[in-house]
This record gives sequence, structure tokens and C-alpha cells, in this order.
Amino acid sequence: MAIESIVVSDLSRKPGATTVSFGLGGTWYEVDLSPEEQESLEDALEPYVKVGRKAGATPVKRRVVPETTPEERERIREWARKNGYEFAERGRIPKKVMKAYDEAHDIDRNK
Repeated sequence: MAIESIVVSDLSRKPGATTVSFGLGGTWYEVDLSPEEQESLEDALEPYVKVGRKAGATPVKRRVVPETTPEERERIREWARKNGYEFAERGRIPKKVMKAYDEAHDIDRNK
């Protein structure tokens, strides 16, 4: 004995529908539509699809690390301590310290 499944449209109850997925407002929906209904939905969304952009994974923020030598980092730490900045002995030099050092020494690292 064979079992046959027939998918019917959620709108018109016509047989031969297929499942269509779409997202709106951060929520994903699925609806079973006939070929004509699917075409109607695509036509209605076309102006938005033309000007929209595909959503994907959240863009990865690139960490920007100024190019410095170990000797320069030591000079920055020494200058910062003499100028009242407190931060860890090891690890990354805080951005505010780097910015202050660069401003005091007229350095532009964005070149």
C-alpha cells in the first residue's frame, strides 16, 4: 500500500503547494503556497528585495592593533606612568593611553 501526501495552500486550500520561508521583523515564517500565490508574494516583495541586502552572520569586528615595536611599547608605558596613567604591567596598552601618547608626540598611526 502506498501513501501519498498532498500539500495544500494555506491561503486557498489548492493542492500542489510548496512551503515558502520568509523573514520579517526578526521572525521567520513558513507558509504553504500554490505556484501562483508564491509568484504573487515574490512580486509584492520585489521592490524591497531590489534595494535590500542579504542578511548573513553578524559582521566580525576587526581588532585594530597599532603597529609598534616592543621598544616603542615600553616607551609608551614609561611615558604613561610618568603622566599618571594606571594600567596593567602586561598586556594590551589601553586605547586612551595610546591616544594620549600619540597626541603628545604628534604621531598619526592612521597613515
